[in-house]
Amino acid sequence: MSRPFTVNRECKKAIKCPLHHLKVVKLWGFYSGTFHLELVRYFLENAVALEKIIIDPTSPLFCRVPWSPEEIKHQQRARNLAKLQLEGEVPPAIELVIL
Repeated sequence: MSRPFTVNRECKKAIKCPLHHLKVVKLWGFYSGTFHLELVRYFLENAVALEKIIIDPTSPLFCRVPWSPEEIKHQQRARNLAKLQLEGEVPPAIELVIL
């Protein structure tokens, strides 16, 4: 039986489509997987007015639930990976915020 949320899928290149009015992007549940990195790259290439990218490894579905120590470690690992992977890709004109 296949799992619907499998992470090891191949990413396909999206059609180039300028997003003229998008200024801020917030990605909730970011864990630095290939999908999330490609999504950030898509916004960097297409959102011509982009001013800020906000990376949040927490899930909006569980924002009121106390996190387990394991979940806290997972979130910190995602923050560290996001910093390593994105700081060199995001141009200085765009603010990168990692929560």
